Amino acid sequence: MKYNPLNDIKCVIFDLDGTIYFGSQLAEQANEVIKTARLSCEKIFFVTNNSAKTRVQIFEKLVKLGVDVHLEEVINSGYAIAKYLKDNNYTEVYCLGTDDLADEIKSFGINTASKEPQAIVVGYDIDFSLSKLEPILNLSNNDYKIIIANQERIYPRESGIITPGAGAIVAAVEYTLNKKKDLIIGKPNPLMLEVITKDLNLKPKEILVIGDSYDSDVKMAEAFGAKSILVTNGDKAEYDCNTVKNLKDILELL
Repeated sequence: MKYNPLNDIKCVIFDLDGTIYFGSQLAEQANEVIKTARLSCEKIFFVTNNSAKTRVQIFEKLVKLGVDVHLEEVINSGYAIAKYLKDNNYTEVYCLGTDDLADEIKSFGINTASKEPQAIVVGYDIDFSLSKLEPILNLSNNDYKIIIANQERIYPRESGIITPGAGAIVAAVEYTLNKKKDLIIGKPNPLMLEVITKDLNLKPKEILVIGDSYDSDVKMAEAFGAKSILVTNGDKAEYDCNTVKNLKDILELL
């Protein structure tokens, strides 16, 4: 019998950057894979560590690319940060990231430019510069948490171009403050899976994560007890998990 990775799966979670799209380019046959997952499972979601844009902006990008998607199916680390801050009674933070990340957090009624913050929130920012570190050196207090969106080393763009990821910014913040991060909200922390499944009554083994990063997507799935498929052009023998060379190859498994 042909192996079907969707057997006993009720929810498929797709990574976005490097899996569903590369910058503004949709992965080959991405829509066909998404359609198959939607027909086979009760729920699908799109999860990304990208905190540079709001959840709504990422949803709008997917729609523009022609993806069949609903807003409630999109979860990014910026939204997850904002929800975490709200759920844990943070009202005063300093946001070291894009204006869009700050807007996401402010939509939950949280001040993002506090001089006495309960937390410094660090997200990906392509326009990051050393001058943006100056405000956090001159805060009125030092009793704060460092909460980061993610610390990915690289970030995939169009045509296979690789650029530095948020990890470079996190390292600069830690070195500047001489203080280590307290919490990673994004992958591989399974917090975003907890946000997704909280009210869905899903068991971890009923969830399949499909992504291009072993260190974030696969490890998040493992930490949560979910299944995973790694989309990789590398040597499959390197990874102790299910792998495919391209996203479209998943169709051949079904």
